[in-house]
Amino acid sequence: MLGARAPVRAVCPSEGDWAHHLQARVWYWYVQTAWIRLAVVREVYLHVGPVKTGSTFLQDLLWRHRDDLARQGYHHPGAHANEMWLATNDLQDGAFVDYEMPQASGVWAQVCQRALAYDGPSVISHEMLGLSTEEHIDRIVKSLTPARLQVIVMARSLAAMLASLWQESVKSVGRDGADSWPAFLATQRDTLAPVTDALLIVQRWLAHIPAEQVHVVTVPPAGTGPAVLLGRFSDALGIDTTSWTANAAARNVSIDMVQAELVRRLNQTSAASLGHRAQRLLVHDALLPAMRPPNPTRRIRLPSSEREWVEAETARRVDGLRDCGALLHGDLADLASPPELWQDVPDAVTEADLLEEALHLLVLSHPDTSDPDRLDFV
Repeated sequence: MLGARAPVRAVCPSEGDWAHHLQARVWYWYVQTAWIRLAVVREVYLHVGPVKTGSTFLQDLLWRHRDDLARQGYHHPGAHANEMWLATNDLQDGAFVDYEMPQASGVWAQVCQRALAYDGPSVISHEMLGLSTEEHIDRIVKSLTPARLQVIVMARSLAAMLASLWQESVKSVGRDGADSWPAFLATQRDTLAPVTDALLIVQRWLAHIPAEQVHVVTVPPAGTGPAVLLGRFSDALGIDTTSWTANAAARNVSIDMVQAELVRRLNQTSAASLGHRAQRLLVHDALLPAMRPPNPTRRIRLPSSEREWVEAETARRVDGLRDCGALLHGDLADLASPPELWQDVPDAVTEADLLEEALHLLVLSHPDTSDPDRLDFV
């Protein structure tokens, strides 16, 4: 019939057409998800210390509350509590330790791989990262590309850090032992290093990332509750830590002037006959935990003769941190030297003082013999 339309007939695609159609759909899906993956900017928060700025306290909290971090969308990429120490030494090729650590080989790459595989922010924390040279920092940036780095640097009073650093140095086992307190101060005065200088660490990082990705957290003065430091640190991370128990976190053991000198001499003596592991077991596992509480009248203080350079260096760092453009969490006034840390006439540690402390330590470190069921003594 003229003008009549032919009936509409369903056209079934051939097997080849179906394959082409499916291939096109799969390719479209791949391209779309690839763009989504590229759009997800992974962030890695690097808490780099330096040492003696509350790092042990903060790292213990991060590890114990990693499940809460995960609930807030953050990832702790450590497989065990000590892995960040191994990873940092691997990254730095053992530049800042005086013994071999074969177990550290390849650990930095593993930590970075886990961080980059996570679709969200990760937190890498170790205070030895603060010692990183420009070469180390370049390696860090390349190994975490394409993540956006947020670097957290802790800033503490130089005067307070010097006393804490010397304590830590005398507790560190090694072949040569630590310097005396006067010799240590002379070295610090003549060779300023990132171990105490938050400004130097910030400046090294500013050569690689913009200032808005660098966070400076000031350490509050002694006597301030631990929740203050945790609050500033969590503000830099962007997490909620109100449910975390700050008072239960790990802290380093403090010792007084006489105890520090005793440990320094014990390290020097034991290094002559013990290997590194045996020496560490003696000092850290047997002696330090057995020490009586430090005597507040024998607190480690700085002689007033060191005050001029400490105050000048403190002012330089405060001005630099104020002007560098990094994000500040806390108060730069916390970097002032505590008045109670200075003394006009340094306390002399006598041989009698050391003998008394050694005798107390001998008694306190001896195994308990009060058990009435023991039969190995008369």
